[in-house]
Amino acid sequence: MSAWNTPEVQALGEERLQLLRQAAEAARGKTGMERLDVFLEYGEQLSAGGSLSPEEQKALLAAVAASLPKEEQKQLMQVMAMLGLK
Repeated sequence: MSAWNTPEVQALGEERLQLLRQAAEAARGKTGMERLDVFLEYGEQLSAGGSLSPEEQKALLAAVAASLPKEEQKQLMQVMAMLGLK
């Protein structure tokens, strides 16, 4: 199952899904810190109506992971697991 089709991501609603897709596209081909900057910028837009719930934060991280190359996805998933976010 693609990260975009998980129940957590789908529960964000169409407007936030569109922002996540835009963020993933903007981050494509960027290096680690450049990619992080893109997602921080979009994270602010995603939380414009208030802070993100823990479930929404996990969904955002899943979308970030989906935009990464396979090796970096694995590393991010390991970090998420260590932080109890997986």
